[in-house]
Amino acid sequence: MNKINNFNPFSGPELEKVIAITQSQAEIWISCNLGGIDANRAYNESISLVLEGELNHSALELALQTLVQRHEALRSVFSRDGRFMSVMKFISFEVEQHDLSQFTSEEKKQAIANYVLEDANFIFDLTKGPLIKFALIRKNEQEHELLITAHHIICDGWSFGIMLEELGELYSSYTANKTYNLPNVDDYSAYVDELIQFTGSEENIKTENYWLEQYQSSIPELTLPTDFARPKLRTFKSNRLDFSIEKDLLSKLKKIGIQSGCSFVTTLMAAFEVFLCKETGQDDIVLGLPAAGQSVTGKTQLIGHCVNLLPLRSKLNTSFSFGEYLKYRKNSVFDAYDHQQLSFGELLQKLPLHRDPSRVPLVPVVFNIDMGMTSQVNFEGLEYKVISNPRTSETFEIFLNATGTEENFTLEWSYNSALFKPSTIERMMASFKSILESIVAQPNITIGEIVKVDASQYEELNRTQAVYPQMPLHDLIKEVSKTFAKKQALKFEETEISYQELEVQVNQLSHYFVEQGVKSGDIVGVALPRSIELVVSLIALMQCGATYLPLDPNYPINRLEFMLDDSGANFLISSKTFSLSLKTNASVLLYEDVFSNLSKYASTPLSLNVSNNEVAYILYTSGSTGKPKGVSVTHKNLVNFLFSMMLKPGIKNHDKLLSITTISFDIAGLELFLPLLVGATLVIANDDTARDSRLMLRLLKQERITMLQATPTTWQMLLDAGWENPLAIKALCGGEMLPLPLAKKILSRVDELWNVYGPTETTIWSTVKQINKDDEQITIGAPIANTHIYLLNSQGLLVEAGKTGEICIAGDGVAKGYWRRPELTAEKFTSNDFDTEQQTKLYRTGDLGKLLPSGDILCLGRIDHQVKIRGHRIELGEIEEALEEESEILSSVVVVNSSRLMAFIITNEARDFSEDNMAKWKKNLSTKLPDYMVPQDFNLVTEFPKTLNGKIDRKSLLKNASEKRETTHFTAPRNKTEQIVAEIWQESLGVNSIDIFANFFELGGHSLIAVKVMVRIEKETGKNYPLSSLLEHPTIAKLAKFIDSDKDISSWSSLTPIKTSGNKTPLYVIHGADHNVLIFETLSRTLDKEQPVYGLQAKALTALMHHMILLKKWRHIMLRKLLNLTQPDLMLLLGIR
Repeated sequence: MNKINNFNPFSGPELEKVIAITQSQAEIWISCNLGGIDANRAYNESISLVLEGELNHSALELALQTLVQRHEALRSVFSRDGRFMSVMKFISFEVEQHDLSQFTSEEKKQAIANYVLEDANFIFDLTKGPLIKFALIRKNEQEHELLITAHHIICDGWSFGIMLEELGELYSSYTANKTYNLPNVDDYSAYVDELIQFTGSEENIKTENYWLEQYQSSIPELTLPTDFARPKLRTFKSNRLDFSIEKDLLSKLKKIGIQSGCSFVTTLMAAFEVFLCKETGQDDIVLGLPAAGQSVTGKTQLIGHCVNLLPLRSKLNTSFSFGEYLKYRKNSVFDAYDHQQLSFGELLQKLPLHRDPSRVPLVPVVFNIDMGMTSQVNFEGLEYKVISNPRTSETFEIFLNATGTEENFTLEWSYNSALFKPSTIERMMASFKSILESIVAQPNITIGEIVKVDASQYEELNRTQAVYPQMPLHDLIKEVSKTFAKKQALKFEETEISYQELEVQVNQLSHYFVEQGVKSGDIVGVALPRSIELVVSLIALMQCGATYLPLDPNYPINRLEFMLDDSGANFLISSKTFSLSLKTNASVLLYEDVFSNLSKYASTPLSLNVSNNEVAYILYTSGSTGKPKGVSVTHKNLVNFLFSMMLKPGIKNHDKLLSITTISFDIAGLELFLPLLVGATLVIANDDTARDSRLMLRLLKQERITMLQATPTTWQMLLDAGWENPLAIKALCGGEMLPLPLAKKILSRVDELWNVYGPTETTIWSTVKQINKDDEQITIGAPIANTHIYLLNSQGLLVEAGKTGEICIAGDGVAKGYWRRPELTAEKFTSNDFDTEQQTKLYRTGDLGKLLPSGDILCLGRIDHQVKIRGHRIELGEIEEALEEESEILSSVVVVNSSRLMAFIITNEARDFSEDNMAKWKKNLSTKLPDYMVPQDFNLVTEFPKTLNGKIDRKSLLKNASEKRETTHFTAPRNKTEQIVAEIWQESLGVNSIDIFANFFELGGHSLIAVKVMVRIEKETGKNYPLSSLLEHPTIAKLAKFIDSDKDISSWSSLTPIKTSGNKTPLYVIHGADHNVLIFETLSRTLDKEQPVYGLQAKALTALMHHMILLKKWRHIMLRKLLNLTQPDLMLLLGIR
């Protein structure tokens, strides 16, 4: 390597001036410091200048020296804090020399590639400089290649054009021993001064407002389909592929632009936006377009970082022709250029963007064009060619640079290699070229026609046709009962019945219902405890031609009353005690009367034909308008689903399936009916077992269960309960997204694991997928029998395989619609344009997904504010409406944070936000909503933060609440036991810190979490504490003290204090055999604050003694126990059935 002899390398650099850096430079400086080496490399700009002819080496070196000396930016460095740019009077640099003249042709090619790569990977020290480097490669006497690499913080694309022009003039002049003729230099410091003046001007405010208005309504996020899972932290590794565009295609494309009055830049960019629309399935696109700051300021000879990144937003109307779109785009691009003095970084700070560390904010894709850059370049006595060198690091996901001349036009695709395969970029380019050819062939082609996806891509996915019986469910169960008459059909605790007995009881109950006036088409509410009688009742109602309305007795009375009223239920079957608590116009059929007199009714089936198009059940789900909505599911829907499940995942007559799900959750339909269609055994768990994973695990082993369906939450509970040894179980998991780590744990403990997906509106599950140990991601698989899945964009058009779209479902599982809600039905159940012959319906789920090359569908989550908690679908609007019925609350917003519901409220007066009122609000909500819909946290705000379009900024609410909690004083654990309990609570409740005096239940604890906590405590202490321990000791301080007391577990009393304070007569609650005392904590919060509450439960008593004589005997036992324990003067006694 030879040094330039004109300079003394030992003389220190002399400072010429210090200037403030621009906002754009500050963004680069921050990115380089935060992103590390790869981020620094991502800002390297590099070209190769190929020179053919006899090279004057000294003239070239002197030209390079003069070039650097002329321009402030090229001899600048930056302060360590990134605030200032120091311009040196002189900066020393070397021109690296590489002589390859003795190499073979192949060796030269490889060596040059290595040198190019080496410079692309060069790490510039921003504080020391120099920030530009040169390397001269000698191929032979007549051919050289000059590598010029500079950091983007001191130059831009425009700057490289000026450098080449000046370098050519300087070289030519020095070679000819003439004085060079160059325009006066535009100093970068003067540009910065003008920029600072502009920043404080009215014009800047107008510019800023222009761009803010572009994102006033919303901020779209361009989501490209990637080959690899997006890393948690954004990466910068990149590669580049170059593609040539034929001269003829280019020429025709220019003519189309001219006809619309558009430049070639706008025409090519508009076509690229159409490509992005097709590629992503999105019609609201943001594309980055670099704009040279030199042109707008008139400083055309300025070298420096002057580029402004314009985030151009475009909404593509698929009904527009490309020509119409071009005219619309021309005006918006002109407007953008008129406001191009934009600080992209400042715009990002002012936009309410959710910053995702894995993504490029706002503009993941950038389009640039630099045609004609070298038209003014001349090197005396030499032929030259300029090559743009690829980077090994890139700041954007895709950077498309169009460069060259009409004779030699190239599209350079730089892409993030951590996201995309080279083959994907090749496919993208082919697709883009196909779009260009379509536009040229038919200039008036609509965008919809261009982006239209060939429906054949979905043919294989939707090849699901299968035959199933066109009969109602109860008739099919009747046929199975004949085949397996003596075989065990149902088991509940110690009671079991055969298929023959099941058929007899169903028939007898059907005759009873008819006698009571139940007829075809009637709606009958069913509010029964988990039992054999529940299943018999549902099947008998179907045989009567009635529709059953599942009502969970544990749901709030107000909600159950709404369902009965909204459905227009004709009858209600329930216990006497429970029915008295309900206000309903329905005729009540008492559970006690029904099953005590069954034997007097005929055991033969009703002679009644029920069509498979009749509604089998109406199931209510959370509604966005604030009220639940009923989904009408027919026998045809249900039978198609069940027969599909018989094949995949599959069930045989030797199987035993455990039912753990409430009938108000639609997935209970699989558990209750699927075994009965194949002669298998249905084992029904009691309420205690369904809630307590320790009991559930015990029952799985005891009954040798071979099939279990549960949500991911429940499967995790089983693991938390100490499930280690494998069980011969076919596991079905659905209702929530299944995390891969959880799937791996389940797989190691079961024979098979199936992920299932589907909304209530398409009958329980609509897709299935068997999960294998080598799966790297969890998909929802493919549609079940006679079910079709389509992925559509917001305009109802199919998206290509691999692109993101809304999951839409058609086929025999699609329900009739929403009961008595024709407008909502028309909105969500649209006509299926892909099946015009049969005029079927298509349900839009609101879930996003994409079709993978494997043929599986990957579910990506919700579009809207609908969420799932513990498997239950929740509309946040329903909770907000219930909150705003409280007199103290003006308005509310509910958000989800790690499966916890948080309510943000504005009250009439600040004093309305009190502990008493919060207790009252929770109490009132619990009478209207299920417990999983009652917020755990309440936060007082004076106003809701807004996005630019005036919408509530829910993300900011969460962020502010998190920051507030971190600064709030709390009492930390004081000893080892408190520390252990605190860590268990924090992990289980999903919070970072907990005051040792905070109440577990007020923090959002419920029975599911309580089980998890007690299992963990059992592991830490080696002792088995009952769930009721949390009721008696609901704070970390109390529970830790209790554990440290080392109290003899065997001496525990059956009497559990739930709320000891209060001056009223104590209320003693004797739990029903299907309840655990833990649920009475919720009850205590709904009662008067002066009401003491105690619970009484028998040790180890979990069996449901629902036969009247046994139940009465058990009550006497419990009453005697209570009298012995308390000996009160006066007591209130409450028995829960």
